[in-house]
Amino acid sequence: KMGDAVAQVRAAIGALYGADVARQKEANEFLVQHASTDAAWSTSLALVADDPSNPPDVQYFGANMMYGKVKGDWGKLPEPHRGPFVQAVSGALTTLLQRPASVLAARRLCMVMAATSVRSGGEATDALVQQALDFAQRGFASGAVEGVTLALEIQAAVADEVGDQRYDVKTALACALVPRIVEVLATSERVLEASVGGNQSSLAGLRSAALHAALAWLRMDSGGGGGCVLSPGQLAQSRRGLVVGALEAMAAEDSAVADAAAEFFIAVVQPGAPESSPAEEAAAINGVVRGLLSHGERILGRNDPVATEDLARNVCKVATALCERDANAAAGAPAWDATGSTASLHGGEFLSLTETVLRLAESHERPVMEAAADYFLMLNTVPTSQRHPSAGEPLFRRLAAACLRRAELPADFTSWEEADEDRDTFVRFREQILADLLDNCQAQMRSGYLAEVCGALGTAASWQRAEACVFATRVVASQLRRDILEPSSPGHGAAGPDAEAERSSAMLEQLLGTVGEAGRAAAAAGDAGFAAIAGSNAFGSHPVVVESTARMIGAYAPWLGGTQRGHARQETVIMYLLCALRVPAAFRHASHAFRSVCARCAKRLNDANTVTSLLDSVQKTLPAAPPKAAESSDGKKDDDDDRSAVIEGIARVIASMPDPTAAAEFAKRLAAPIAARAREHMNAANLAQARLDLLGAEVRLIAAAVRFLEFANLVDVRGAIVEHPAIATLSAAWPTLSALNAEPWRSAPEVVDALCEVYTRSLLCAKTTAAPLLPHLLEALRDAFVAHLHPSCLDALAVAVEVFSAPDATTQPPGASRVHDPAIAESFANALLACAQAAHASLSRSPIAEQADVARATFELANKYALFAPDVLLKSPALQPLMGMACAAIGTNERDAVRAALGMMSALIEPGRRAGATATWQNGRVAVDAWVASAGGGENLVRAALLAGGDRCPRHLLRPVAQLLHAVRTRYGHNGGFHAWLSSVITDPSFPSPNDPCDDSVRRVFRELATREGDGSLPPQRWSAMVVDFFQICRREADKDALLAHQM
Repeated sequence: KMGDAVAQVRAAIGALYGADVARQKEANEFLVQHASTDAAWSTSLALVADDPSNPPDVQYFGANMMYGKVKGDWGKLPEPHRGPFVQAVSGALTTLLQRPASVLAARRLCMVMAATSVRSGGEATDALVQQALDFAQRGFASGAVEGVTLALEIQAAVADEVGDQRYDVKTALACALVPRIVEVLATSERVLEASVGGNQSSLAGLRSAALHAALAWLRMDSGGGGGCVLSPGQLAQSRRGLVVGALEAMAAEDSAVADAAAEFFIAVVQPGAPESSPAEEAAAINGVVRGLLSHGERILGRNDPVATEDLARNVCKVATALCERDANAAAGAPAWDATGSTASLHGGEFLSLTETVLRLAESHERPVMEAAADYFLMLNTVPTSQRHPSAGEPLFRRLAAACLRRAELPADFTSWEEADEDRDTFVRFREQILADLLDNCQAQMRSGYLAEVCGALGTAASWQRAEACVFATRVVASQLRRDILEPSSPGHGAAGPDAEAERSSAMLEQLLGTVGEAGRAAAAAGDAGFAAIAGSNAFGSHPVVVESTARMIGAYAPWLGGTQRGHARQETVIMYLLCALRVPAAFRHASHAFRSVCARCAKRLNDANTVTSLLDSVQKTLPAAPPKAAESSDGKKDDDDDRSAVIEGIARVIASMPDPTAAAEFAKRLAAPIAARAREHMNAANLAQARLDLLGAEVRLIAAAVRFLEFANLVDVRGAIVEHPAIATLSAAWPTLSALNAEPWRSAPEVVDALCEVYTRSLLCAKTTAAPLLPHLLEALRDAFVAHLHPSCLDALAVAVEVFSAPDATTQPPGASRVHDPAIAESFANALLACAQAAHASLSRSPIAEQADVARATFELANKYALFAPDVLLKSPALQPLMGMACAAIGTNERDAVRAALGMMSALIEPGRRAGATATWQNGRVAVDAWVASAGGGENLVRAALLAGGDRCPRHLLRPVAQLLHAVRTRYGHNGGFHAWLSSVITDPSFPSPNDPCDDSVRRVFRELATREGDGSLPPQRWSAMVVDFFQICRREADKDALLAHQM
């Protein structure tokens, strides 16, 4: 019975809103199922009825259920039932409007009415609009707010519902409704006019709804351009009261009304609508500008930044929209400007608006500056020569000062954990908004910018002010560097930029000189460091200032290394950074800045005395363990060991030394204390007690020490060829490294991964000069992998293969790459065989998904052998087992393993035209062909690739799968069995999955296209594209018509 069903639904709604989780779940499942039935139409009507058993929450649920039915199932409701249903909804809506507690349900029913009308066509929608206008007329006449409320809700719902339709339906409805827009906007106009001048009208509470409805109709663009239907001029001519009322609503105490008014104007002033005459448009814009100026005077007159913040923010938002509409007018561009600006029609009001926005940003806190930021950024898109003088350097000088104040940390700041300020919000504001604004200020002020900032720094009364000045200096580093290092950049005269660059460079020299004085004084103070000078030098006044200064130094490293003035400051700046390394809060940025300065200034620091001094200082200041990952003032948290940046910095200096013998000695000195700390960690009684993370970190520092030790010339000052410094460093550390290569240490991934990084860095630096150590490296990598299956061992082995291979220069053109030394080639062959056998045994014991990284590394290693040592791979007994493993891996959904397997198989089956023509491949690919021809070879590979593409593999690998299939087809076409293999897979009715098979017609078309021969065969790229389209059809990502284009 109907009554029983409604009672059951009411009970379920009560359970849904109750506290019993189990009953909530059951109720939700029941309600979802009920909503899909035809009974939900009548049930939802019963739930919104004016009945004591329908409390407001039940009525809202019923209205929401009804809205979902209309949106999803309106087409299923029989035609004779639609009219009575709409009438019943209308009656329920009229009743609910009289019940203040049921307002949410009433609004939902307005959306139901709109949804039914829109789905019934333009005529029904127009009739609903007329009904809403009638409701409004009667409401205005009788003073009944409910009728006006109903009218506004329906108007807004109709416009929103039209916007949700597909393009053709939306366009047809908009064309039918837009002619009535002026008539519809009259409702919103009367509501807003009733509150103009401070009148306490009963309609004042409807202003937010009125603005929403008006904006929804203005956005009902039938042309699809995205703008408003009426331009500002047209709107002012047809509904001036709406504009005036909306301007006054911006100052409403109700923030919802004020924000709605701001949103209204932001949309209205956007370009896009067909405009009336330029004079009418300018007059309308001037009216909005005058309204904003009036609000600005009111705000500034009250002198209460907290109370006026919302209005100030909205004024700046609307002003920004006006500036985006016509930046030339905002900048006071002259009438003769060829850009087509209407600046001459706006008079001086726009310039007054610019002044008002700036004053609001100066007098209010961050939210207003955020709202005003885009105004000044847009203003700066107008060439300076075309602006009014007041919109140039004077304006941006004041803006820079305001930004500097907003950049300060709170006065009571101690740490982000204790601060009331939200770190992410503050950092985003400084590093994005303020950084952009200050960059624009510097572009206008040129050298005056640094003068302003340095002046503020000199008078800073707090460390927060000093830190803000350091921040302001850093964020313009990129632009300043261009001014100084590239003074003849386009757009400047011949003499101007050089003078500006010289002044900026001189101020930077002075600024960094003060930084250097702080560094020298802190160094002289010994362990007290910056604490000893906190009261005498701003750059040592607080750990946060030290951190910010270190970051600034890193930003100006190119200037330090590229100018004579910078050269004069290198020594003391490095002293500052070395002292900053002792400040935990500054360590991260100080270490990275140290590396940048060393890299840029290496050739001026590479004498023996300086390097000795650097090594001694670093050994004193570098922590014995990685600093704790702390959140820095920029809001970033980095788990990397920042000590590596310090080591890399000194390594860059060592690498620039002209004498490789001296460089090797210094590199050994750099690595020696690191190796000593590693040995200390190895003194643990057993592996369980050892700090493997700390041990691994020290080994990685050795990798950092050799990373940049690249020497093209290994001839010393006496003319003798000497050992490569990277290999000398590795040899010196080898006692420690070889001990780590043994048990129990090589069982720990943290240790082995770090060791492999050392080997990789050494090989990449030393190249083939690492040959004396190569047998030991290969042995260590092989044994560690065979014993414990560390993927990083195979990654390092792959680098070694690449380093020691070279093209065969004995033939013309050069033949395939190969390892030329027979002994080294044999070592690589033995390593490959042992590692492949270990991987095969492991991957055979357990699923590939559980060892995806081992599979990935194995196939990538084989791929490197195929590219750089194909003679070794093609002769190896490991080749065919590797191909079998790759075939199995292609059938999984492990992204990296599948990618590596596809790469390996493609390289073996189609090595490329030039490589494939060499004797190495011509003679050696017999083993590949034999595997393909075997019972478990080619057919299984094609099956795995087709099933992977159709169902299993990650989507971004569809094209590599298709390309592998094309390679198989090219090599093993009709006579080789490819067509038969493909047909046996595709003709399976359950392909690609028994749960979701592909249509027989699609499989038939694909088979025909894939096996075409002769003139009808698709070119390689189109063939692969066709296969990808087929895969997407199988995955239900494309329609089966996607194959039609390939049949033509």
